[in-house]
Amino acid sequence: MIKELIDLQRNSKATCVIIENVDSEKLTPTVSMKANVSDNFLFAGNKPPFADKIDEKCGKNKLCYFIIKDIDQISIEQQNRYVGLVKDREMNGYYLPSNCIIVFTVQDRHALKKISQELYHFAVVAF
Repeated sequence: MIKELIDLQRNSKATCVIIENVDSEKLTPTVSMKANVSDNFLFAGNKPPFADKIDEKCGKNKLCYFIIKDIDQISIEQQNRYVGLVKDREMNGYYLPSNCIIVFTVQDRHALKKISQELYHFAVVAF
């Protein structure tokens, strides 16, 4: 994992980082969730369920990481649910703080082939 490259994405619009699953534990402070959550989980209510946790972590720290784990384990269609989050930094009316870096994890280097082209277009691979 190239931590310096990840941290350079701070305050950048329309970008995300891809790292290996094992490296996600080296980032702090984090808010994490599995990529395979249901649409009901993501889009229920007035704001996403992760919003309060991100606001809390990012409000207390210079930098925080929103980790979405195992993006390579879900279908292309499901991956594309996250394109708006990356591109616009918005989901269900909630805007990510500028000091929050979006991080997707994959099993290994070979799993990059399984990433949606739309999502990969905005990605920085940091391993």
